[in-house]
Amino acid sequence: MERAAVEKPGMRAQAGRVSESGVKLKQPDRIFITWLPFSSRSQTLAENFGAEAVYFSYLAGNENAAKVILRYLVMTLHTFFYVLWRRPRVVFVMNQPVFLPLTLMFLSFLTGVKYVIDSHSGLFNKKQWMWSLPIMKYAYRYSLFSIVTNKNHKELTESWGAKVEVLGALTVPEEPVETFKRTAKKAIVVIGTFASDEPIAEVLEACRQLSDVRIYITGAMKKAPPGMIENAPENVTFTDFQPRPNYVGLVQAMDAAMILVTHDDVMQRGAYEAMSWSVPIITSDWPILRDSFTRGTIFVDNSAADIIRSVEELYAHLPEYKAEVNLLREERQLKWDNTIGRINDYIAAQL
Repeated sequence: MERAAVEKPGMRAQAGRVSESGVKLKQPDRIFITWLPFSSRSQTLAENFGAEAVYFSYLAGNENAAKVILRYLVMTLHTFFYVLWRRPRVVFVMNQPVFLPLTLMFLSFLTGVKYVIDSHSGLFNKKQWMWSLPIMKYAYRYSLFSIVTNKNHKELTESWGAKVEVLGALTVPEEPVETFKRTAKKAIVVIGTFASDEPIAEVLEACRQLSDVRIYITGAMKKAPPGMIENAPENVTFTDFQPRPNYVGLVQAMDAAMILVTHDDVMQRGAYEAMSWSVPIITSDWPILRDSFTRGTIFVDNSAADIIRSVEELYAHLPEYKAEVNLLREERQLKWDNTIGRINDYIAAQL
């Protein structure tokens, strides 16, 4: 699953405010529904596809099964009646949680509404969603179109009968930013969420040998393993979960962004956000990431020794990496624009 989702002020209750206002909205041609407080990928895709971004988020957390079931039930019902009320021609949806695209599949049979699935990699990689794949193949098969982040997932969803394009590393649009006042001469941000597939222990081990570099680690501190924060090196700062403008300002102020993952086929949102903001990247040496970040990037094997090597390499050639990441951003923007154009043309032709 993509990393570094943070809240954008004013977006959490967007759909709720519209629904509760009593104002009759103009019937939209396209809407993009996401079951999160905010997603930079969903927001960027919505803007590029001319869709209205809508966010539903209730009862956050996974403290107990009853709460999780209630959350999905409420969001399923909200989505069902919201689509019936708004009557769009096309609904874009994130593929997670799986109940969202399944709701749209049912609505498509009931009302004829078309839907497009944007595929985050967690559906295919995380054990918690593996049970759903035999069902989800039908959601993909009956979708108008599907978007994935890499060629392996493209081949899989095409085998299910879906019409698919790869949209991997995107360039995010300009957005509000809260300037971060940096004091350290050398500073790197490690973008993550303390998920089990992030080698944070190796990062902290490396930090002990990089005492001249200030390392900022993002993510909700309550999710950190016991003892990790208390025993971290003195040059490490845990930022906790930040509002979106603060997060943007933090990353933009850094010499580089480090985004690591322990397995392949996971597109790193933190990496393409850094690219969009002209910040050099240090990331894991996986094919999907090498294919996406061809310039301005240092790849590591996730070991502490290689993380140290990457930081030394970065500061030995920092101006070059900054120039390269700017070229990468321009190249990805051109590729992104061409792919978006093809998808838009296809969708328009089907309506």
